[in-house]
Amino acid sequence: MKVGIFDHLDRKDMALAQFYEERIRFVEAADALGIDSYHIAEHHWSPVGMAPLPGVFLGALAARTKRIRMGPLAYALAFHNPMILAEEIAMLDHLTGGRLDLGVGRGISPWELSMFGVTHSESRDIFREAMEVILKYMTNDTVTHRGARWKFFDVPVEIKPLQKPFPPIWYGASTGVTRDFIAELGAAMNAGWAPSARVRQVADGYREAWARTKDAPYRAGRAAEPAIGSVRMVVIGETDAEAEALAKPAYERWYQSLEKLAHSFGHATLFVPPDYEVSRRRIGSVIAGTPETVRKELVRHIEEGGVTYPLLQLAFGNLSHDQEMRNLKLFASEVLPHIRRL
Repeated sequence: MKVGIFDHLDRKDMALAQFYEERIRFVEAADALGIDSYHIAEHHWSPVGMAPLPGVFLGALAARTKRIRMGPLAYALAFHNPMILAEEIAMLDHLTGGRLDLGVGRGISPWELSMFGVTHSESRDIFREAMEVILKYMTNDTVTHRGARWKFFDVPVEIKPLQKPFPPIWYGASTGVTRDFIAELGAAMNAGWAPSARVRQVADGYREAWARTKDAPYRAGRAAEPAIGSVRMVVIGETDAEAEALAKPAYERWYQSLEKLAHSFGHATLFVPPDYEVSRRRIGSVIAGTPETVRKELVRHIEEGGVTYPLLQLAFGNLSHDQEMRNLKLFASEVLPHIRRL
């Protein structure tokens, strides 16, 4: 079983140059410790995402790592010209030596979308059209596209991705025609911070879509079974009490960053609960405790949710760099070997 890291790069009380350097060192350590992948969110105009241009940060990571796969989770396609983004994706695939995982999505935050002049209902059609352009770019020598939002005429493709026909794709939980569409691409599915029972519903629905689309052209050569991801915030300590004492303020600080833009519009954030105890005890999106506690709870979530590729937040909120590094090292030495054997 593969295990990745998910990261918002949410703001800390330090200079951004120091913050970026410390997080790069964190990913360097994850690379050395055998973590399979690192996934970074795209958010704009919000302290929850200090890498609003994920490709810039990933380019820096490419030069400082050797083995770990990396990518956005996800590029919000409503914010991008798809032809320019396709060039960036192809460049990153070469800069990483073919280690790029391409996360794509509609854009999860309606407040960010509204500041870009896009409604949440419009974002589905924008996503589909943008993906059509990006796929044309990856698989043709020229691109002609006459769509509702973009028009391109015989644009030459000079940079193709290193991975053929395109890097492995990740997408967030979805339903209906979009679910079938991404299954046709052989995409991995991320069910986010949802409770295990909801993750299982998403996983089962996606496996059904995977079976329906098994003969799609882009599925040739892809894995026989879909990768199902789910995010869990993890804090490990010498005792359960120590881990909880670190996790609660870290979660609350992270949530303040997550909700700031929504509150400026007079709304509450809809994605996760504000209360740490609800997230920890009822939702299960936070796992905190000794290595044994974390191991048991994470294994239970994997089994109950049908997860095949857990994505863990090990650095978030007000955790210091030393605490994040300790968290990572304890996970890699005390928990990861057990997860590998599942």
